[in-house]
Amino acid sequence: MNLQKYINHLKNKNLATGTIQLYTKILQKHQPLTLNTVNIQKIFQQNLTKYEANYLSLKQQIFKSYAKFRRIKVNWEKIVRIIPKVQRKYFATINELELNKLKAVQIEEELENYHRNNLMLDFLFYTGIRVSELVNLKHRDYSNRMLRILGKGNKIRYVFCPEFLANQINPFSNGHLFTTSNGKPIRPEWVIQIIHKRTQLAGIQKRITPHSFRRSFATNLYNRGGKLETIQKQLGHASLDTTMAYIHNDYETLYQDYSKLWIKSPTANYYDLPK
Repeated sequence: MNLQKYINHLKNKNLATGTIQLYTKILQKHQPLTLNTVNIQKIFQQNLTKYEANYLSLKQQIFKSYAKFRRIKVNWEKIVRIIPKVQRKYFATINELELNKLKAVQIEEELENYHRNNLMLDFLFYTGIRVSELVNLKHRDYSNRMLRILGKGNKIRYVFCPEFLANQINPFSNGHLFTTSNGKPIRPEWVIQIIHKRTQLAGIQKRITPHSFRRSFATNLYNRGGKLETIQKQLGHASLDTTMAYIHNDYETLYQDYSKLWIKSPTANYYDLPK
């Protein structure tokens, strides 16, 4: 199975490097592979007890993408019947208080880099853009309160940008918005490391990634009465179902909602009665 053309296809779609590596790794595990319904069924039947439903669902998604690229017809309805249903996960999100805790932690020696990194966190939190979109931002991408974003699949969308962030953009510059001390664009891996280190030092007991900021954007705006259509357009989703999957309240918020089940604690000491 020659994967190079498929890899180039994923790159042309502007998929994240990590996503391309994951797709390639899983496909390479099954070389040589003749893609058809029967063979794919066998793969999933043999792996049912080895892997979690989430992983199997991901593998099915990758096979489907590759088969579509190769224009190979597969009866995916038969495949889906084999894979266990995946319950939607509860992902970690942060609020403005936790954002400020992250920004208060300084791990950078140079004050200029510290402020630059804080600005990156603000852009992720208040615009909902992906980390790959963040590092590719240029000053010229801003106009009339909006950012021109080149997203996945080379799709261009326009997202709102608050004035306090727009003030940090130089309209006369053609360069990247975020650069190293040497003037080179920031790499996504650096942003991931910055968030990981600051999360630990801030004492936030959550697994926070750049994508957590994207989910936080959706969740916080929804909880404040934001329309789903607004969130959908800002995130660049094709469907509202995808947008809804990005809304994840934290444990405390969910528990308070769940607690509406009872008005007050039971008055009878039933559990203390003699046995």
